[in-house]
Amino acid sequence: MPGCNVWYFLLVGLGGALGAMARYAVDRVAVAQLGSSLTGTFVANVSGSFVLGLLVGLLSSHPAWPGETRIFLAVGFLASYTTFSTLSVATIQQLEKGDISSAAVNLGTSVVLGLAAAAAGIVLGRAI
Repeated sequence: MPGCNVWYFLLVGLGGALGAMARYAVDRVAVAQLGSSLTGTFVANVSGSFVLGLLVGLLSSHPAWPGETRIFLAVGFLASYTTFSTLSVATIQQLEKGDISSAAVNLGTSVVLGLAAAAAGIVLGRAI
């Protein structure tokens, strides 16, 4: 692979493992406290959108951050922590149950609040 850096692969793997464990922890807390895995997915996706936006905003005003930090956090941790595929499947499962309103709320609020969280993170990150 052109430009292949083994160190970057290791950073992505480590970040991904930590992001997956954090995602699982959020899900377990949501199930224990609220009885809903949908809420865990929602919280992970919206909070991950905010943190990625924050990171992008910070990096736009602090471009000297090392590439390793960017790779570890964005491509490793946050890509594993957020979970678009789970959002998609959970929405389809709600539709299959005939719960159209729950599916619409799940998808709509996740997208709208995810976009708002990302925008807020970018604005805050640029301000720091």
